[in-house]
Amino acid sequence: DLNVKAGQYLARRIGAEAAFISCGAASGVQLSAAACLTGTDPGRVRNLPRIEGGKNEFVISLVDAHTYIHQGIEVCGGKLIRVGSETEVSSDDLVGGITEKTAAVVHFLGKQSKEQLREVIAGASARGVPVMVDAAAQLPPRTNLTEITGMGASLIVFSGGKGLRGPQCTGLVLGKKDLVEAVRLNASPFSAIGRGMKVGKEELLGLVAAVDRFLKGSDNEDRLTWEWQAGSIVKALEGVDEVKAYVLREGQDASPDFAPRAYIEMDKDCAGKAIRALRKGDPQIVVRRSRKGILVDPMTLMPGEEEIVARRLKEVLEND
Repeated sequence: DLNVKAGQYLARRIGAEAAFISCGAASGVQLSAAACLTGTDPGRVRNLPRIEGGKNEFVISLVDAHTYIHQGIEVCGGKLIRVGSETEVSSDDLVGGITEKTAAVVHFLGKQSKEQLREVIAGASARGVPVMVDAAAQLPPRTNLTEITGMGASLIVFSGGKGLRGPQCTGLVLGKKDLVEAVRLNASPFSAIGRGMKVGKEELLGLVAAVDRFLKGSDNEDRLTWEWQAGSIVKALEGVDEVKAYVLREGQDASPDFAPRAYIEMDKDCAGKAIRALRKGDPQIVVRRSRKGILVDPMTLMPGEEEIVARRLKEVLEND
């Protein structure tokens, strides 16, 4: 009952038809797949992963090698129809993969653009096929909460952690009322394939509070804070030999591209050593490997923590 009330509250706050709190974004995608397979039919819910005479195909991009997402869909009884190549996929590829057996098209927002999503939604909707959107890391900007549902996507999944900065073990599913209800019926506490994906009352209320706080915030203020934090890290590395550090801004190969990052170019071997040293240190610091070095993302840093990262990073690079 608390999950139902929390979902109703979040749907009103966000302006979506319906909302559901899952135990993480990956769980949200898996439950969304189950929902597209069963609808609200109790018999189909009970029978998963056995599917008798229904639609069971999910059109998905070859570009997106998220093994756990693929496994989650297949565990529910879905069959993956992979389209495109390992380097690119077009909206025509995704829409062209639709057949009379298609349960849904899966779109990964971030690697695949919003413009492409609009085209996929238009093509899939004309064929009566739902579109599932994995937008786990696509908050902020805050407009994504309302814009994607407004575009007509059937189910959209966000991480409750990451940009929302809520409980790490939560996800937020938004979308069409009937499909979100199907998501709920496939989850705990029902005797369904998602029975083990339980969300505690502490996590439910934690995500509600996180969404409230997020909606009261400002994208511009967030961006300015991250710009300052990334700049502080870059400034601390001035004078370090064989290292080029600068702030990587949106539109400059940062994904998701909303937040500024500290980009540190260096030799490939040095980058590997630095990543391992940072991970093994105290405090443990995890940075992202990039093509020419490492990327430091300030999105989840608390004020002042950038100084700890900068100090430790400088120690590691100077002692390499």
